Amino acid sequence: MSRIFERNGTLKIISVVIAIILWMYAVSELNPETTLNITDVPIAIINEDILKDKKLTIAYDPGNKTNIRIRGLVNDIRKINTANIKAVLDLGTIDWTGTKQVALNVEGLLPREVRLDKTPEVSVTVNNIETKIIPIKIQVTGKEAEGFYRHPEVIEPQSITIYGAESLVQSVVQGIIQVNLKNDESTIEQSLPIRLIDADERIVDSEYVKLRQENAMVTIPIYPTKALAIKPNIVGKPAEGFIVENVEVEPKNLNVNGYASIVNKLEEMVTEVVDIQGTKKDVNVTVNLQHIEGLFISPSQSQQVNVIVRVSETIIDKSFVLNDIIFKNPPDGNTVKVVNEPITIRVKGPYTIVNPMTVSVFEPTVDLVGLEPGEYQLPLTVLIPEGTEKIDMTSEVVTVNISPIEVP
Repeated sequence: MSRIFERNGTLKIISVVIAIILWMYAVSELNPETTLNITDVPIAIINEDILKDKKLTIAYDPGNKTNIRIRGLVNDIRKINTANIKAVLDLGTIDWTGTKQVALNVEGLLPREVRLDKTPEVSVTVNNIETKIIPIKIQVTGKEAEGFYRHPEVIEPQSITIYGAESLVQSVVQGIIQVNLKNDESTIEQSLPIRLIDADERIVDSEYVKLRQENAMVTIPIYPTKALAIKPNIVGKPAEGFIVENVEVEPKNLNVNGYASIVNKLEEMVTEVVDIQGTKKDVNVTVNLQHIEGLFISPSQSQQVNVIVRVSETIIDKSFVLNDIIFKNPPDGNTVKVVNEPITIRVKGPYTIVNPMTVSVFEPTVDLVGLEPGEYQLPLTVLIPEGTEKIDMTSEVVTVNISPIEVP
């Protein structure tokens, strides 16, 4: 009997083993283990604030999707809802700088029997957090309207602070604001976004470098232009006997620009005072233009003008009565008298010569050489001072009477 029982026990064990083998074979044939590649699994980044508390930040986007490969039985894998799967990048455990491969924690793999065939990794670059002050520059394209002048742009503030990943912050050299003019006829005043550029003028656009201030106020004054004549502001008078012959100004006109309410009313620009009081010669001076608030002269033109006041001496005429005639070579023992009306001479010349002249300068002379007593009409000789001209004389001859001196 014992042999029978022993034989039956062995048979039972063999039967169980065979059954397990047959079951495993059936399972492997009907529900085999397999692998599945899942693409575009979203990457979720967590604990970025913990990384920042360590004064660290990632420098580049590690990507927002990855691929994974899972392993499991066919029936289990069929139950996977890929929409629930995500790969988590935990930044909370990072305390280093540089670039390393970091394992992703895959969540949402259900049922539990499904497992990763290989843990996915992503390249992560970590930098220290750095701050930097950079200048801001305006890039203007296009043009203002014809007949208008664009002044240099003004920006406020002129610099800003940026912060973020050290490598990115160091690559930034300045911020730029782009303004496109389209035949504008009025001043532009806008708050515009700032873009960051590197030394090669490439845009640095990353969420890992930020600006303390995203916008800046840009003002580009645009004013109407107008050509105005220059009017010298002459005060005073030349010295007596002198006159202003003409006034010259160079340049004669200037192109100005400014507020329309001012420009439209102006027809000329006035210089600062040019004083000619008491002058006897030309006045040649360089003077500024009178300042008008809200009116501008373009930098290509001088803010000063040259004024020449041409001063000339007046030409006057003056009459003199030739009373005291000089007798040359009078005959001895005789008296000589002028018996005709006094002769008048009229001369002209520069004021400074003619005005102070007296009759004596003419030295009116009659030559009596060889004459006997009697009445004669003799030529009258006069001297005309240099620089003057005789206009007329009432008579060129004088009537004289020569008579013996009576002895008592």
